[in-house]
Amino acid sequence: METSSESESFGRSRGLRSRGRRSGRDRERSSGSGTGSDVRAADMISQKISSLANTLQDTSRNLTKVDRMLGQYREHTDDQAEAMALLRENLEDSISQWQTKRLSRVNGVRSPSASTLQTSDLEVHSESEGQRFYPTSPLRDNRHHPGRRRRSLSANVRFKDSAVPTEDIHAFHQSLRDLCSDHQRLSDDLDREILRRNRADIDTRRAMESLSEHMTASQRQDSVPCRVDRRLQELEREMLRGEQEKVENERRPEQRVAAADELQEALGRRKVQSREDEATAARLLGAEREKSRLEQELEKIRNLLQQSEDRRESLMKQVEDMHSELLKRRTERAEAARPPLETPPLCTQPHISRSEQDVGKGRADLEKELLELRAQVQRASVLDEVEELKRALDCKEKERLQLSLQVKELSSDFARQEEQQRRMLETLRDLQSRGLTEKREMEALLLESTKSRDDLKTRAQQAVGQWRAKCRRLQREVEEAAKQKESSHAQLKSLSQQSESACRELTEVLGRLAQRDEELHRREVELMEARQRLLTLEQENREVKEASAALEQEVHQQAAIQSRLKEENQTLEERVETQSRRSQRAQDVQAELQASLKQATAANMQLSLRLAEEESAVKELKRSNAELEAKLTALRVERAALGQQLQLEREVHQKELDSVKATAEDSVMKKERQAHEALKLCRQERDEVKEQLRGVQADAASDKELREALQIKLDRMKDECDKLAAQLSTEEESRSLLQRKYQLLKQQLEDRALLGKQRHASESERERLEHRVLQIEADQEAVLTALGEELDAACRILAKNEDKLQAIYQRPGLVKDPHRWLAETKTKLRWLCEEVREHDAKAQRWKKQHQQTKDQLKALRQSRDSEQAVLLQRLHQQEKLLEALGAEKKELLEKSRRKEEETRSLQDRVWHLEKQTRQTLDHLETLPEDNLLLEHFKDLEASQQQKEIVEERYSKHKEVVRDLQQQLDESKRRMQEYKEEKLDATSRSLRLAALSSSIKSPGTFLSSSLRSDSH
Repeated sequence: METSSESESFGRSRGLRSRGRRSGRDRERSSGSGTGSDVRAADMISQKISSLANTLQDTSRNLTKVDRMLGQYREHTDDQAEAMALLRENLEDSISQWQTKRLSRVNGVRSPSASTLQTSDLEVHSESEGQRFYPTSPLRDNRHHPGRRRRSLSANVRFKDSAVPTEDIHAFHQSLRDLCSDHQRLSDDLDREILRRNRADIDTRRAMESLSEHMTASQRQDSVPCRVDRRLQELEREMLRGEQEKVENERRPEQRVAAADELQEALGRRKVQSREDEATAARLLGAEREKSRLEQELEKIRNLLQQSEDRRESLMKQVEDMHSELLKRRTERAEAARPPLETPPLCTQPHISRSEQDVGKGRADLEKELLELRAQVQRASVLDEVEELKRALDCKEKERLQLSLQVKELSSDFARQEEQQRRMLETLRDLQSRGLTEKREMEALLLESTKSRDDLKTRAQQAVGQWRAKCRRLQREVEEAAKQKESSHAQLKSLSQQSESACRELTEVLGRLAQRDEELHRREVELMEARQRLLTLEQENREVKEASAALEQEVHQQAAIQSRLKEENQTLEERVETQSRRSQRAQDVQAELQASLKQATAANMQLSLRLAEEESAVKELKRSNAELEAKLTALRVERAALGQQLQLEREVHQKELDSVKATAEDSVMKKERQAHEALKLCRQERDEVKEQLRGVQADAASDKELREALQIKLDRMKDECDKLAAQLSTEEESRSLLQRKYQLLKQQLEDRALLGKQRHASESERERLEHRVLQIEADQEAVLTALGEELDAACRILAKNEDKLQAIYQRPGLVKDPHRWLAETKTKLRWLCEEVREHDAKAQRWKKQHQQTKDQLKALRQSRDSEQAVLLQRLHQQEKLLEALGAEKKELLEKSRRKEEETRSLQDRVWHLEKQTRQTLDHLETLPEDNLLLEHFKDLEASQQQKEIVEERYSKHKEVVRDLQQQLDESKRRMQEYKEEKLDATSRSLRLAALSSSIKSPGTFLSSSLRSDSH
């Protein structure tokens, strides 16, 4: 079924292509019927040949597609053969197992499921080798398998008596019927494909016939001499056009070069502008990144300040604890010193008890007073220490406040500097934008001037063309006058008058050209003024560069001051680093600005080069005008229009120059103001930074003193911390012992948990395996059913009659009965093998036919290519002859022009002689006859001699004209020969048409061969 659908799609595509080709050929007929030249006929022939080549290519593509389809079908059949071999091996194994089971049974009871097996289906080797069906895979040879184990005939199981083979014969007949039906179906499919291909060949034949009819019709419609005459006329027109184009191209290359240079420069400027835009975008992104980074650094500094405050509070707590411990120790010392103080001194009067009592009371009072005094002294010392600590804390708080104020001031200073830098960047951007606008305006002015010049050039060229036409007309009139010279002297007078008027007009034209030269000089002066303005702008840029250099020096000084501050305080070092980075970035920005200024200077240089080129073009125009002075005679009508246009252009140029001057002055004033403002800001910043540095130095000196006092206190606290560290080490040792015990207990618990998990996993795995076994059993049944369905589908693909397929189809109950399923699958596989063999044989036949057609097409292409090469050589030779004729024609025209100039000079001399004779006659009439008769006779003789000389020259000129006439006759004779050669070319084109009609024969041969193969 797949092959039939593919063949139908192939036939449809073929039909669509043939229809498209027919429509294209009909269009070519309609277009070619109107024109009858040989070139178009040759183009038609080449188009037809190309269409034939395209049809042949399409056929080759279709054949390659068929080959691919056959290859895919072979691969499919190979896969099926391998699957069948595997099934056969499985069947053999299952049969051997069933045979062993049958032999093991003693009673010999036959099962109803196995009774359907037959000897023809179960035996591996039958009596006749012809009944054996091998798979059609070309990669396997199933005839001889030395490694395979062959079963003997005695091991076969026979379910029925061999003497009564009725069921075997019935099965064999059924398989034969199936094979016959499949063979018929395949033959029908092949017949359909052959019919489709024959139809395609018929379409190609019809197309070839239509081509041949079109060729014959085109040849009948236009006769050969008419076509030759038309072709000659076209060649003459092309030669005239070529001469005109050469003359114009000789004048226009410099203009084209200038236009190309201007276009290249414009493209370069656009690229530079795009790069500058990208650089500015990158700078903005970098500035935003720097802002974010600075904000992060400020947050870090705030966190550090908070940490320092927390540490200060912790230190205060530690100091209070230490003071409390000191007080305790002092109280302990005082208690330890009390017993010796309480021991009374030895009394010198032991006998008097009253005196002793009084002395004891006095001593007790004294001791109480001493204790009170000591307590007061201790309290006073404690209060002093507390006051000192409070003072230290106040000082630290003041220092912290000062530092916070300094941080705020520095942050504000940084913000101011950033704002100033932004302002500077904005000013620089404004300057750049203004410079770009000025450049664009200058470019627009230059473009307008170039356009006006181009317009003038085009008008001048048009005027030149008109004057050339007029000159040609005058030349023709001069020739007619030379022929009629003897008959009419009045025409000579008219010519003289015309020449005088022409001289006057030439003088007027010269005056106009002088005016144009003056205008060009004025424009050059204006361009020089524009150059001077550009120089002033460059000087301003240099001043800006110097100001930027001064700013850079100040930035370097600030960086040095910041490096000194880094050594004193780490926090200030980080901020100074940020300032230095910013200064470096500002330097980079300035470097980029310098690069942009360099680019602007380069653009100015390019503009100057353009101006030089325009000056050279102006000089060339002057030269061309000087050459055309002799021929320009009728520019009176255009004078007024040109004068008005020139006045308008002058007014426009003056307005533009005034606007440019105003913009340049404004830009200069603005740049000076901005530079002064930038210098003022830089000086103010420098003064502020110096004041800040002085304050920071004073703060650093006070910080050093406080640091020394705090260092002493820290040394005392370190000793106490060492003691506390020893206590912590003992506690850590005890804690490590407890941690080890905890880890041991934890490991034991983890081991028990792992054992429980492993038991649970083993139980779940056992349940999963049981479920998997059930699934495998169900999958086995599904696989058997799927194999049966695939075999049925393959049979449907290869079968033709559905009635015969009903006996082969698998029944639903066969999956449970494996013997019957195996027998039916075996018969189906054998039938499929036979069908595949037949398909392979037919594919080989088609390949041979395809190869034969390819060889024939190659031979035809080679012959056609050789003939085309010969024709191309002949056409090349004819083109060379035409070029030679054109060169000779040009030489003849130049000679005729020279001779005409000589005739003009002779006519002028004759006119002068006649004038002299008249003057002499008038003079003779005035003079007396007696004195000067002899002299006048002598003058008359001299004039007569001059007339004779002129007549001799005129006769020579006539001889030259005759020679030119002979040369023209020879050129006509050559043109006649060329016409004859053109007729030969038309006959060759007819031969090509005959060859194209002869190409039809391979198509008929292919169709006949295909029919013979189908029969």
